[in-house]
Amino acid sequence: MKPFVRVTRGPVDESWHAGAIAIANAEGEIAFHYGDLDFFTFARSSCKPIQAIPVVESGALEAFGLDDRHLALMCASHSSEPMHIEKASEILQSIGLGPEHLVCGIHVPHSREAYEEIVRRGEALSAIHNNCSGKHAGMLAYCRATGADPSTYAELAHPLQQAILRTLSELADVPLEDIRVGVDGCGVPVHAVPLRAWARAFASFVSDHAPHAAAMQRILAAMGHHPELVGGSRDRFDTDLMRATNGRIVAKGGAEGFLAVIDTGLRLAMVIKVLDGNARAIPPVAVKALTDLGAISAAERELLGAYIEPAVVNTQGREVGRIIAEFTLSRA
Repeated sequence: MKPFVRVTRGPVDESWHAGAIAIANAEGEIAFHYGDLDFFTFARSSCKPIQAIPVVESGALEAFGLDDRHLALMCASHSSEPMHIEKASEILQSIGLGPEHLVCGIHVPHSREAYEEIVRRGEALSAIHNNCSGKHAGMLAYCRATGADPSTYAELAHPLQQAILRTLSELADVPLEDIRVGVDGCGVPVHAVPLRAWARAFASFVSDHAPHAAAMQRILAAMGHHPELVGGSRDRFDTDLMRATNGRIVAKGGAEGFLAVIDTGLRLAMVIKVLDGNARAIPPVAVKALTDLGAISAAERELLGAYIEPAVVNTQGREVGRIIAEFTLSRA
């Protein structure tokens, strides 16, 4: 891994983050890169658009009267705002299940404002407030549509998890036996392949000849049209990137410093991995890479201004440094 972000404090470069970038075209070929393309890594929640493919193909959306807003939430790591809880609840209600059937666990919402409102109302947190509740509700919808056991949907042997594994293998062009599987933060299987393979998988979303094309096009449209459901109403980089580009660019962040970006205009996909897992490095790297590729206009870049060189702020609210991306993409 090579350094690509420096963090300043006053006149000193206090820290550096190393990482890698892989950018693939619609044919799955690496077009640009930086760092180690063969770094084996999980995409974590960035994989949610791929995990949603079998759900779409199961016919669950049509069977239960769900729309693209519900699909966007199935691809989300949401902030637990009321709009997110509403859509997750609608999915569960439509399939006749409740929050108690979600196995994603409970955590404090990403949105402090949403959490404070829940506390003011005297409500108890449940799994529906988990940032992955939309994905899990979608997985349960798959079970209801196909007759698979909803009580074991998080187990690797479950038909849904096997369908996800096969789908990733096809899109990434990685044999099933070479995909390493762990357990994600929310309890479902999570997959690791080389960074170049992740770029290939996400580039398939803009390919005319990829398997699962119809489902992938619907997923891109849902996320691009409803970016606030994918992340949140504020302070969510993937949401703000989609908003700034009016959904032409679709993005999904993942834990431990991963980001997937799909540019439907240039027909490219970019994946970024920060070696130390620190997410603060992701926005400046993504904006610089997209700028260097000519993927965003000056007006779009201005809308993303807060992410270009984010400020380091102390407890007084005073800016004491900057987070600065410094790298040069190599053409493959």
